[in-house]
Amino acid sequence: MTSPSPNSNFNSYFGAHRTSTLTTVLTAFGTLIATYYAYKIFSFLYLFIFHRSTISRYLQPAITPAASSTSKHRSWALITGASDGIGRAFAHELAFEGFNIILHGRSPTKLAAVETALKAQYPHISTRLFVLDAYPCSAPAIDEYVRDLAKDGLCISVLVNNIGGGSLVSPTFRPLTHLAVAEVQKLFDLNVGFPTLLTRALLPIMQEPTLVLNLGSFVSHIPGPWLTVYAGSKAFNMSWSRSLGLELRAEGKDVEVMGLVVGEVQSAGHPGPVGPVMCSSRTLARSALDKVGCGRHTVAPWWRHAVILALVMRLPDALLNWSMMRTTRGLMEEEKRMLEVDKRNL
Repeated sequence: MTSPSPNSNFNSYFGAHRTSTLTTVLTAFGTLIATYYAYKIFSFLYLFIFHRSTISRYLQPAITPAASSTSKHRSWALITGASDGIGRAFAHELAFEGFNIILHGRSPTKLAAVETALKAQYPHISTRLFVLDAYPCSAPAIDEYVRDLAKDGLCISVLVNNIGGGSLVSPTFRPLTHLAVAEVQKLFDLNVGFPTLLTRALLPIMQEPTLVLNLGSFVSHIPGPWLTVYAGSKAFNMSWSRSLGLELRAEGKDVEVMGLVVGEVQSAGHPGPVGPVMCSSRTLARSALDKVGCGRHTVAPWWRHAVILALVMRLPDALLNWSMMRTTRGLMEEEKRMLEVDKRNL
């Protein structure tokens, strides 16, 4: 019988060793992937099923009956762009929680109608109006109003920076080079300037613990063409939320700042049927308040929007870019058709 050669034994040993090492590496890699996706699934379930909102920690009881007029709480929430849509929905949801409400908008008539509805539905809260156009953005006017709030001794613990949008310019979908300087400034003031200056002025007088919610958009994560200024400003809102939250934490402040990534929401400016990808303004506002205290700097509050965003963000860049160009081009063409119909009807 012929005995195995030394070379044969050597090759067999190291071949088995290489196979064992490769198996170990692949097993470890598979375990890491499985752990990552298990964490993502658990995180999703925690956020949308198991997490309980801590919005009540921002409510302070009234010291005396006269301290907050008719309300049993002395905490106030200021909502910008509260005349209709998402802003009005936040006003109703925060009033339901027991907050007194400051309604901001540019139309006294619309704000008065919202105020009347709030008082009818929630008779035990107090309300105030903050009438100021976000464009042109006036820092002196903002500062003056905040000084008045401070003089009145209001306990403001919640700020909802809801104001924003791209509909101030028409048509909405246009190349950057087709926007006039005034139109660019208008988009900046509405989406960046006003929320930033208002937050800057309010933070020193707000009562800790403090909550700041900043409304964003899908386009901050998946920007498309012909919306460059709007998409860029919404990306600012999300980056600003994270940076501001970390800054205040580093300074030892008890302030929670959360950016809300919003998809399609039914409102006066965005009519359409509620369905698989579009929720009502009240659903969005309720979902956002339910996420308070979740520990995240940015969040898509409605679970379907969160799923859509997660799936879209995992598309290959080439496919995502093609999809965004195709989708935005379709929206641009639809807007053109609607504008032409409006012109014919004049």
